[in-house]
Amino acid sequence: MSYIGRGIDQIDNISTLDNLSFNGSDATFNLTQNSVAFVPVSADALQIQIDGVIQANNYSVNNATVTFDFVPSASSVCNNIRHFGVGLLTTVSDGAVTTAKLGADSVNGSKIADDSISDEHLDNTAITGQTAITSLADTDKFLVSDASDSGNLKYVEKQYLPSGNWVRLGGTDATGLSDITYDNFSSTYQVYKIIGSHTVSVDDAQTRMRVRKSGSDQTSTHYRFAFGEPYRSSGGGGISYNNAWNADHVRITQGSSNAVAHPTGFEFTIYSPFDSTRQSACYLQSFFYESGGANTWKAWTGSVWLDSTTGVDITGIKFYPDSGTFTNAKYSIYGLKDS
Repeated sequence: MSYIGRGIDQIDNISTLDNLSFNGSDATFNLTQNSVAFVPVSADALQIQIDGVIQANNYSVNNATVTFDFVPSASSVCNNIRHFGVGLLTTVSDGAVTTAKLGADSVNGSKIADDSISDEHLDNTAITGQTAITSLADTDKFLVSDASDSGNLKYVEKQYLPSGNWVRLGGTDATGLSDITYDNFSSTYQVYKIIGSHTVSVDDAQTRMRVRKSGSDQTSTHYRFAFGEPYRSSGGGGISYNNAWNADHVRITQGSSNAVAHPTGFEFTIYSPFDSTRQSACYLQSFFYESGGANTWKAWTGSVWLDSTTGVDITGIKFYPDSGTFTNAKYSIYGLKDS
């Protein structure tokens, strides 16, 4: 009985290509099927028979051409060319292709529909499983959804993120310090602010300041300051003043108590210290508990002038007690960006 059922061409995966014609001079030939260029899946998928001999390991394939390692004779005959791997074997049942049937990395971007990956398919440890960094470079990148571009994913660098104009440049958190010095002034910032608090180890010690140039204190008598005392907790009334002209330092406080309960705090702002074309000026706000018989809380506010000898090309600043050391010192220095 003859075969009854689906045609044989629908259950094999073998294709027959057009036979080659040899001329005795060429080794490369075009592969066609019904005179249409045919690209095999690989050289191993071809079975070429010449003069009744199946060829093996003596030809290579490049797109729709085959190149032999020899030049076939003009009298040779190509008996047939079969290609294994193309053609409909059968329709795959729904759900029949399992994970095990897929080769590793076989699904690429062209097989994934756009906008089809939701958060349920993302690994929760994709971020938390990585090594944490403790500081950011200007060129570090953050992934964002661009609302101005239909929510498309883009990145933004840290340097373009909104931030305050005050940049913390350093700080101190220590005890038993004979001074606190910062030698990091540069033309990058036109204004610097130092915010500090401490106690002193010796009762009735003053907190003082000097500017620095190229790593050295400026001790010449060219500091000029005037501070108003709008507040005191006891003793007298009205506003008193504390000032000096041509001193070799600036007083941040009078003699302070060394009690832990009596910390000194201040904000000191210095304008254009690194500028070589003009003198720098400073502004102070401080509070302290004055000892030495006064035993009262005081607040100072005022300004400091640095003359043409001391007030230009300043590269740093130093705070120090006139005796003893700073204890429980917590300082921060900030630079103000131009824009």
